[in-house]
Amino acid sequence: MKRLSAFSLCALLLAALFGCTEAQIIDSRAEQDPIRIIGTVQSAAPTAAPAESQPETQVVDTSGGNADGKKTEEAASTATPAPLHTAAPTEAPTPKPTETPTPKPTEEPTATPAPTATPEPDLEGADRFVAIAESLIDIPYLRGGTTTDGFDPGGFVYYCLNKAGVKVSHRSSKGYSETEAWTRIDSMDDLRKGDILFFMTGSNESVNCACIYLGNGRMIYPSSSKGVVITTKLHTDYWESAFVFARRVF
Repeated sequence: MKRLSAFSLCALLLAALFGCTEAQIIDSRAEQDPIRIIGTVQSAAPTAAPAESQPETQVVDTSGGNADGKKTEEAASTATPAPLHTAAPTEAPTPKPTETPTPKPTEEPTATPAPTATPEPDLEGADRFVAIAESLIDIPYLRGGTTTDGFDPGGFVYYCLNKAGVKVSHRSSKGYSETEAWTRIDSMDDLRKGDILFFMTGSNESVNCACIYLGNGRMIYPSSSKGVVITTKLHTDYWESAFVFARRVF
């Protein structure tokens, strides 16, 4: 192969350097010989680097504010991207307050009533009652009488009770026997001082006589047969057979 001239070699190198896709090697060694194309050399064209994307700029004419009248280009501010729409959070349902059941009041057990105890005797009242009755000994018997002018059994009890502080209306012996507010005593063995005794005498079929028990087996009353207020023994056949019951006021 013939040696290439220096000129041809330089041309080939330049073509390869500047990216020529094809270069022809020309042999010009002899002026007398015509130029002959000896061969071609192909080289790949350089791939152009992709241009970087540049933000668009806006030319703003600011020549009015500059003394030299030149226009200054200012890059327009990059538009603020619109915020992405964020879906509103789904509101969680507010739980309803749990209703606390109102506890039912506990029924208190009904107290069992205690057995009725025998009331303690009012000795002061009973003593006063008896003392008033004894002060009336020998006052005349008077049917329907309620004063110291004379008494019958009902009027005698009425007078003595009111003087002792127990306010009652005037009644007969039978009427006082029916006063249920006073404790009933059915046995002579259970009598106390100041109890009122009720009898059914003669041919009567209901209570017709009331006496006041003085204690120690004695009682006081206005006697229709004696004509005055008297005291007498309780425990005799007559009075024991006529006894119905007694009432305890004090």
